[in-house]
Amino acid sequence: MPELYFPFTLRLYAHTLHCLGDHNFTSLDLFYRIKDCWKCRDQPNDLLLRPMEPGLSLKIGEWCFDTLFDTEGASESAEKIYIETLEPEDLVWFVEQVCEAACLFGEAEPLKAMAAQVRKIGALYDTDEAQYWKELEGPGRRTLIEALVQFGHDLRGPLKQMKQLYSYEIADRILHDRQLCNFIARTVIDIGFDGETVEGLQSQWVARERWPARIKYILLARDRGKCAACGKDIVQELHDEPHIDHMFPISQGGCNDLVNLQLLCSGCNRSKSDGEAQVATSVPQYIRRPNIRRPKKSVR
Repeated sequence: MPELYFPFTLRLYAHTLHCLGDHNFTSLDLFYRIKDCWKCRDQPNDLLLRPMEPGLSLKIGEWCFDTLFDTEGASESAEKIYIETLEPEDLVWFVEQVCEAACLFGEAEPLKAMAAQVRKIGALYDTDEAQYWKELEGPGRRTLIEALVQFGHDLRGPLKQMKQLYSYEIADRILHDRQLCNFIARTVIDIGFDGETVEGLQSQWVARERWPARIKYILLARDRGKCAACGKDIVQELHDEPHIDHMFPISQGGCNDLVNLQLLCSGCNRSKSDGEAQVATSVPQYIRRPNIRRPKKSVR
């Protein structure tokens, strides 16, 4: 398996977070892409309905990857395609990252042409800075955009491989962050997948499922065998059983996707019941926090 080019991973992850924070993207693109799965225009057809390893986190990675290379305005929410939103130098850096990432899947003529154009523009910075900026804002920019469009049309194989591997990388980064998962699960409800009744109440719209072994392993690893609420080490102490909890209960419109699941001890699971989880971060605090005292509230 080819290694991933980290600068491109970083760009895709940053772009994914930007999309998830964009109400237009979530209420339009995310909404319609989920519906496309249910209408058999995409896979899996039971997205959100069942707990699956390649679930919503992977699909988000795929959909955000697609927006990077969209040259036909397929997004429901974006006023401009991604490459047209980039500043002159950032476009050059993006093309350079694409070349480096795609070359890991084999050389091809369009890639060589793009890389040569990037080198040609970059060389101007040391010899003729005025011409460098002129190229970035004029003919050089047009040439790079044309090359990216050609790349998307001529290299479906390598692009498809890139999409698959980088989307899995984004899925892992999403699932590592329990608060981000909770945010996505909340967003799914907010955009209308909430089982809303005619009375305007949220209700159960997914069936209660048996948990596949792989789903249990993922949650045990992500939550480090500890209760996400009280921190009890369920695996080490052995006197408690791990419970898989819907952060947003399915009785109140929550889904069965991994982004809505966490590990709880039996006591916290009982006390939570059908309530909404107060989700703590799953990202370890490697750096000690300063002990800052909060100011006391004045009594009037």
